[in-house]
Amino acid sequence: MYIIVIIVLVLIVLKLKSPQYKGKYGEKIVKKQLENISGYKYIINNIMINDNGKSRQIDHIAITEHGVFVLETKNYGGIIYGKEKSTEWKQYLNQKCFNFKNPIHQNYGHAEIVKKVLEGVTDKIYPIVVFTRRCKLKIDIQSTVLYDNQLSTFIKSKENILSYADIDNIYKTIMENAITNEEAIKNHNYNVKHYIQYKDSISNIGKCPRCGSNLKRRKGKRGEFFGCSNYPKCMYTKNI
Repeated sequence: MYIIVIIVLVLIVLKLKSPQYKGKYGEKIVKKQLENISGYKYIINNIMINDNGKSRQIDHIAITEHGVFVLETKNYGGIIYGKEKSTEWKQYLNQKCFNFKNPIHQNYGHAEIVKKVLEGVTDKIYPIVVFTRRCKLKIDIQSTVLYDNQLSTFIKSKENILSYADIDNIYKTIMENAITNEEAIKNHNYNVKHYIQYKDSISNIGKCPRCGSNLKRRKGKRGEFFGCSNYPKCMYTKNI
């Protein structure tokens, strides 16, 4: 009996520490912040949009009187370093460094997809990257990157530019382009998972998963790492 209880507790702990759980929990935090915004609005969470036959997943779209806000959520711990034009940002956690894709670039692509769908209101679409307060941001940027508790105030600071009818029409247009087919969603998740596995397998044999060049062992201020031999054209790095 005790063994079963221990196994269950271990499984629960592993689930709570998994990136998938942390990501979903971060999205719940941001969802709650968006729901607290006063006024007429639609909040769309975890939507998949058709982009010329390809599926694109967006964490949140907030359609408010203040405009259309396209949000990418990051629930990371530690200290986050990043620059506007860097290909990757860095997370320092438990004396280790982890690289991740620049979320500004990632969310810019999402905002462009929404602009394609919403022809005529492109000047009213704002991309925002939202970090939960688990992390400390040390970033050099001009784009909008916020902590979750700053989100509501930022949105409400914008002027009222959309009528109730505008908001209804925008919501309708977005939902008409949403992918709701379960099989399509399953295929999207499968492709994302296997692309990550592909990147890991390629880098493990000393090849850059972005451009195919060789990886070289390099030294930086914080120790050794693998970097692409095609630098500076390719900025890929991997921790040792």
